Amino acid sequence: MVNHRKLTFLLAASLLSLTFVSKIAAEGCKYNEDLPCAQETPCCSAHGHCGNSPIACGTGCNPAASFHGQCVPFVLDEGLTPAGKPRPVPSQPKGSFKVIGNSGVAAQHIALVTPTKMLIIDKAENNPPKLPNGKAAYNAEYDLETNQYRVLDVQTNTFCSGGGFLPNGTLISAGGAESRMTHAFQTNTGFQSLRMWKPCDDKTCGWTENPQDPEWQMTSNRWYVSITTLPSGQLFVLGGSNESLAINRDPTNNPTWELYPKPEAAATYKPNFMQFMVDALPNNLYPNVYSLPDGNIYIFANQKSMIFNVEKNEVVKHLPDIPGGPRSYPLTGSHVLLPLDPAKNYAHEILVCGGSETMSTRSNALQSCGRINLHAADPQWEMDMMPSRRLMGDAVILADGKILLLNGCQKGYAGFVRGKDPVFTPVVYDPNAPLGSRFTEWTASNIARMYHSVAMLLPDGSIFVTGSNQNSEVRLENVEFPTEYRVESFTPPYLTTDLARPEILTAIPEKVAYDQKLELTVDLKDTSKYAPEVTFMMNRKGFVTHSTHMSQRMIKLVATKKKEEGTKVTYEVGMPPNANLMPPGPHYIHMLNNGVPSHAHPLLLN
Repeated sequence: MVNHRKLTFLLAASLLSLTFVSKIAAEGCKYNEDLPCAQETPCCSAHGHCGNSPIACGTGCNPAASFHGQCVPFVLDEGLTPAGKPRPVPSQPKGSFKVIGNSGVAAQHIALVTPTKMLIIDKAENNPPKLPNGKAAYNAEYDLETNQYRVLDVQTNTFCSGGGFLPNGTLISAGGAESRMTHAFQTNTGFQSLRMWKPCDDKTCGWTENPQDPEWQMTSNRWYVSITTLPSGQLFVLGGSNESLAINRDPTNNPTWELYPKPEAAATYKPNFMQFMVDALPNNLYPNVYSLPDGNIYIFANQKSMIFNVEKNEVVKHLPDIPGGPRSYPLTGSHVLLPLDPAKNYAHEILVCGGSETMSTRSNALQSCGRINLHAADPQWEMDMMPSRRLMGDAVILADGKILLLNGCQKGYAGFVRGKDPVFTPVVYDPNAPLGSRFTEWTASNIARMYHSVAMLLPDGSIFVTGSNQNSEVRLENVEFPTEYRVESFTPPYLTTDLARPEILTAIPEKVAYDQKLELTVDLKDTSKYAPEVTFMMNRKGFVTHSTHMSQRMIKLVATKKKEEGTKVTYEVGMPPNANLMPPGPHYIHMLNNGVPSHAHPLLLN
């Protein structure tokens, strides 16, 4: 006998369910292709992004477009991968800092010029090490194997310069500051200077420069200049001011760009005007620049960003301003191009974190981060929150593709004795985690790293951290934050797991071509505890200064297994398809097994 009351109830429930599903379909999340949000990012935020943060799941969240019709966060078991597989277990799950050496000179700029040599650049000031002539050194080459430095002579003031690598691996340092002649140190003006460093491993290399020759000068003064390597191999040199100052303004602004090497004779070559660098005043120094898959470039300054065509010298598209406040010098945020993935059609996504509210020593640093997908039909900023506020932080791409945010402070702005309340705790950002679950705090340092501090990923997978000088000159006592020379190594958790580090056995050629296929044999060391999960990554380290990591980028390489003999496995590994994805020059390849990286191998990509 049919229970009519029960049947009526079931029919009503079914109709209600159908109505609910139709409502979800009709009210999908705007920037999720108008589909309901997935479980890992269950909440459709007020701005139309799927996420898993208090912002996404809080006020304004649309339950109809959220997973199961509810604005409820999703919790992932940290011991498992998203696919439910066990993770290797680190003995130091939050990493660790260790002091390993002395930088010799205050580290305002760094560049990894060989796998074992770090170039450390300061402004002209009275650092303790002396040159043969008795004057103070302000450049040094740091040996990563011995943790010793070698002082270097340079003719021009490298203060607040920029840098970029040519396709042959040569570093070009450009710009700087005024001439300074004192009893303790001497330097000529560096505002228009171009300096060349050809790397070597035998401690014989040094700077090449000729400040009197037009070929060795830029077209105009550039202080706080940004440089990025273009797909052509030329260096794109952008912006700056024509004198040393605290904040840029119209009379001092240099709203132009130029190329190096110069495409024509130095005597006739002229810079190109860019209106964007006027519109971005006053916080437009050290703009952030990244090359894009279509050959155009992305430029960010202040709160503004755009896509620009260098060949035509024209704007392709203006993008929305990032919410929350300025994020360029002196209200300096951390900027990074997230790792490129062929599975995502190499989508270029920019992450910008922190900054400061206003140019005041009492102002709070920003806690918000913005992320924008430049491949979207209508790119919009997806906002997130760091665990704490951060100004003048460094964003370093780790060997596993996560982003390490470290250094900086919580109050003030960039400048001498302008930052307060140092941030000692680094934060790692997982680009592939759900919005709201992307940040994890790691072990804190006990060294304040604020104005003029730097960090970089090394070939062994650790992080090189040094610098910090809040003072206008070297001050070793009687100040709150003395000039800092200690070098730290930060060991990420992936170097402390219960899984042996894999090794690339094949000798990688010194030079490789785009789209070239390499057969690489690796030793996984151990396959008994975890099923192999192999990834090959290519990293460009760039030039680091003032929270600006010029030309830093990483790409996941396409790899196909060809042969397996015990723990030794051979893969066919494809190089990046073209120079738009990874501009030519020095790069490093490492492979990972279950997130544990090998030592990286250097190469020139051309």
